Amino acid sequence: MDLNTVKSQMEQAGVSDLFGTKKEVKALPGILNDDEHIVYATSGFIDSNTVLVVLTQKRVIFIDKGLIYGIKSTEVPLDMINGVSYSKGLMFGKVSITNGAVTTLIDNVDKSTAPILAEKIKVAAEQYKESLHVSVQNSSASVLDGPDQIRKYKSLADEGIITQEEFEAKKKQILGV
Repeated sequence: MDLNTVKSQMEQAGVSDLFGTKKEVKALPGILNDDEHIVYATSGFIDSNTVLVVLTQKRVIFIDKGLIYGIKSTEVPLDMINGVSYSKGLMFGKVSITNGAVTTLIDNVDKSTAPILAEKIKVAAEQYKESLHVSVQNSSASVLDGPDQIRKYKSLADEGIITQEEFEAKKKQILGV
């Protein structure tokens, strides 16, 4: 992924606040995987350092590129997020992301982007967890269903409802032969 793709994805996601994160945006192509796309991003403070908070369809990434220590990138996979909340003050907002016993507090988020970030993280986390659940369910269902389906068609063949040839064809289809 290149910088133009990153900027294009940010524009499509409606990203409006990248205050003080030019270096972090430039580092994004090396951090994002090719199969990831940016859902939302904003700037904020974590432990008094300016960070770029990037939400993809798989994770939330906190990027801090310093002059002395280089780049510091922390991530929270969406399936590990237990809760997201935000609050707004007169000028800035705060977003809290909880994963397990760890809560990451992002201070000095633009007050208009804080609720958007919180909502988009909640929705993305739910969708990601659901997709994992569905894929696990589908893979286990197909393993369990194969023998059961063969037994069902065998009994239909034994009862004369379908022919032996139809049973053999269905069995091959189920087994993927």
